Amino acid sequence: MSFENKLLQMKGLLKKDAGAATKRKIPKQGKRRPLHDSRWNEIGLELVENELGFVFKKTIAYPLETRHGNTALSELDRVLEAWEEVDFDHPFKLKKEERIIFFDTETTGLSGTGAYIFLAGLLERSADGFEMTQYVMPDPANEAAFLYETDLWRSEDPIIFSYNGKSFDWPQLTSRWTMHRNILPKLKNLKQIDLFHGTKRIWKNELARMKLSTIEAEKLGFTREGDVPGFLIPAIYLDAVKSGYPEALEGVLHHNELDILSLVSLYVISSDLLMEDLESETFGAYTNIGKWYADLKQFDQSAAYFEHVTAERGASSALARYFLAIQRKRNGQYEEALKLFKEAAPNLRGTVEVEAWLHAAKLYEHQIKDLGQALIMAGFAKEASLHLQIRPTMSRDIDKRLARLELKIQKNRPKL
Repeated sequence: MSFENKLLQMKGLLKKDAGAATKRKIPKQGKRRPLHDSRWNEIGLELVENELGFVFKKTIAYPLETRHGNTALSELDRVLEAWEEVDFDHPFKLKKEERIIFFDTETTGLSGTGAYIFLAGLLERSADGFEMTQYVMPDPANEAAFLYETDLWRSEDPIIFSYNGKSFDWPQLTSRWTMHRNILPKLKNLKQIDLFHGTKRIWKNELARMKLSTIEAEKLGFTREGDVPGFLIPAIYLDAVKSGYPEALEGVLHHNELDILSLVSLYVISSDLLMEDLESETFGAYTNIGKWYADLKQFDQSAAYFEHVTAERGASSALARYFLAIQRKRNGQYEEALKLFKEAAPNLRGTVEVEAWLHAAKLYEHQIKDLGQALIMAGFAKEASLHLQIRPTMSRDIDKRLARLELKIQKNRPKL
């Protein structure tokens, strides 16, 4: 039997078992103890029983000085304290006393009712360090017990950190939770910080890929060695359930552990870049951060990043000059805005170049009252647009602007 058929067969078995488990409440006397649980103990998994069934659990303690890549876990405290001191807002800004959970799951597939979460890892700050708890579903008959044991339903509302969790892990969790809504406590819609989206905001166009392993190697100072490939993880778990031999699952637990530790490092490094670190990154990354703050309407903080980048001349700072010019124009600093637009435009590429010339044309026409220069800027916009597939409305606006400016100039010429 091929690997693919074996995987589909095992998933089919899981779906059949799970359907029965979700139709009725599991009576305490009828809970099914997993087979071969002593073998699972050998890879550090303890069998735990709750009112809904059984779940395997592993707990790992980390001293504060534990390092993951270039970052010590203790730096989380420093970053949270630093956020409390700043006078601007950002989605990453939290209070130290808030309950924070770094969260990641492993599943048997990407979507569909046959895709189960079989491993949930949660890392929290403890009294003297950090503690990670990993919950493993022994089999589909114990899915409700597995979900219940994560404690994500309890009244104390935590903040959930994940990597692409808003799009994948949490929707998957809520979907599985809904399958057992008749016996599980209601799951709250918890506040989430998805570091995947923050990573895209900071390193857009700076990194070829946004996979967590790429971020680890290029930004966190950490390279995985001998890690389990993600595409094998479902098969490893399904085989462990079917055969009762979970030795290969130890690598999956380690994979999940590394994912979660990387979330801490990524939050620390991202927070430093968003607050004070103006030395370790590229001009492109700082321009992205400035744009992020502008989108959040934190214009003073945004300008600080753009000004840092525009201290450098040339193409590498062109986009930052463009965004800073927009802010200067908004603030009524027309001369400064015009200077920045004109410096940026020749080094920009694509539609943004056309927009920079148009901004300059508008400033010359309406604020500086120099129609001749306005016509020149609009002409540059037209020339740049000829090599692009711009919006038809933009093309029409350029032509109308050129015609209007030429007419104004003709009317203002002295009659002989």
